Amino acid sequence: MSPHPDRPGVPLEVPPVPFRMDVDLVDATVAVAGELDREHAHLLLDGLAALVAGAHRRWSVDAAEVVFCDAAGLRVLVTAHHLARRHGSALVLERPSPCLHRLILLVGLQQMLDVRPAGPAPNPAADGRRPLPHSGPLRVGHPVRAVPTDV
Repeated sequence: MSPHPDRPGVPLEVPPVPFRMDVDLVDATVAVAGELDREHAHLLLDGLAALVAGAHRRWSVDAAEVVFCDAAGLRVLVTAHHLARRHGSALVLERPSPCLHRLILLVGLQQMLDVRPAGPAPNPAADGRRPLPHSGPLRVGHPVRAVPTDV
């Protein structure tokens, strides 16, 4: 492998995946692959904006081959959701890659976005990473104070 461009002497383990996007106006589907980052995210929005002229009630984003997503990528997904709604359509995120699905769960966007995974949801606590915050009811006997009482 070639060395990492930002860190001399550190091998680059995974070669970069080139960004690729295919727009199907007939089926109102946009397939995206590679890094959905600030350099490429606007291209996804452009592809989805092309669907505005159609009369489809559902716009699909096939994200199975997304290998990385940053805040710009998430922002485009939220913007696309609102764009679809303004035009009487629904945005559906089909088969998000494990890294994208995990990110959507971590930031809580599964409440807004219609996410349709190919298989079971990824385990956010896999690989020793921090689990999602507890969202269930608090156990009796463990009071939680939002504001310290001794101040």
